[in-house]
Amino acid sequence: MISEKIDEVRRVFEEICWKNRLSGSKGNKETRSFIKKYLKENGFKVYTESFSVSKTLPVSAVIKAEGKEYPAWPLVGSLWGEVSGEVKVLKELGEEDIKGKIVAMPVGGMRDSEKARILRDKKASALITYMEELNVNFSGTIGDVKFFAVNTTREVVKEIEGKEVIIRIKTQKKEIKGENLYVEFGRGPIVCLVAHYDTKPFVYGAIDNGLSVSLLLVLAKELVKYEELPFRIRILFTDCEELGLEGSYRHAMNSKNILYVINLDSIGWKNPAVIYKDVKGYNGEIINEKFMKHVNDMKVNINFAESKTGASDHIPFKERGIETLFLSSNPFTIRHTHLDDYFAVDWDIVGMWYETISYFVRRIHRL
Repeated sequence: MISEKIDEVRRVFEEICWKNRLSGSKGNKETRSFIKKYLKENGFKVYTESFSVSKTLPVSAVIKAEGKEYPAWPLVGSLWGEVSGEVKVLKELGEEDIKGKIVAMPVGGMRDSEKARILRDKKASALITYMEELNVNFSGTIGDVKFFAVNTTREVVKEIEGKEVIIRIKTQKKEIKGENLYVEFGRGPIVCLVAHYDTKPFVYGAIDNGLSVSLLLVLAKELVKYEELPFRIRILFTDCEELGLEGSYRHAMNSKNILYVINLDSIGWKNPAVIYKDVKGYNGEIINEKFMKHVNDMKVNINFAESKTGASDHIPFKERGIETLFLSSNPFTIRHTHLDDYFAVDWDIVGMWYETISYFVRRIHRL
C-alpha cells in the first residue's frame, strides 16, 4: 500500500521537479496550475490567496580579472551595475580594514543578508559568496540590503583572490503576483501542513521544495478519508517563500484558530531532521515533544537538530504564538544548487517521511 502511494508521489514529482519555479516565472505559474488541477481532479475545493510583492531579481553577472571572465550569479536583492576592487577572502568578519575591498566569504554561518549589511557599513565595495564543500554555484539572497552581491565557485575565488576585479551585475526590479493555494477538511481547530512550491533563481529545487509539495498532494487524498479526527486539516502550498516568506506571512496574518503548523521544507535528502531551533528561536515545545514521542514509537531515525540560519514558512506562524514543527534535512549540502535535482532524492527516506507524517497527523491528538 505504501509503495503505491510513493509511486504516486514520484509521478506527481516528475511533473514539477524539472522546472525552475522562481515566483513570477513561467515554471512557477505552470506548477501552480498543476497543483490546482490535481486537487480539483481529486475532489477538493481549492482556495486561493493572491498577493503582490516587489523584489529585485537576478538576471546575470560576470567577474572580470586580468583579461579573463568568470561567470557568477547575482544574489536576490543585489544592486544593478558595475563595481571594482581588490578581492579579499575572509572566513568570518572581524576588525579588518575592508574599505573599498570586494570581500569573498563562504556560504554558511551568518546569513548572507547580514554579511552584506556589515560589509556595507564597513564601506566594502561588494560581497562574493562561494561554497567551501562543493565547487558549484549557490543561489542566495541579501533581501532588502542595498549592496552589490554575487556568488561564484570556490575555484574562481582561488583564482581571483588578491586581484583587482570588475563585477558587472544585471538585476531586475519586478512586481510579482504571488498566490497561495490551500484545501481543508474536517471540523474544529486547524492543524496546518505547509510546503512552498517556489524555488530560488537558477535551480530546480527538487528537494527544496518540490518533493514536499508532491508528498502533501498525495497525502491530502489519504487524510480526507479520516472523518473522525477532532480537528480540521488545512494543506497549504505557499508562494514566494524563497523571496522572504512572503506567502506564509500573508496567510498567517489572515488566519485564525490554528492549533499547530507542520512545515515540510527540503525533506527527501539523506539526513532527515526536525529543526527544533532556527534563526527565530525554538519551535513549538508541545508539538516537538509529541513528534519525538511519535518517532520513538515508530522506531524511525530522525535527528533533532538546531540550525542557526534556518528560516522557512513556519516562522510567520511562530511569531504569532502558534505551535510549529519544522521537518527538513540537516545538513542539506546541495541546498540552493543545481545539484538539487530529481536524482538527489532518496526514495527510501521519502517513504519513511510519508508513513511518519501520515500516522502522526492521525494520532496527534492522542499523544
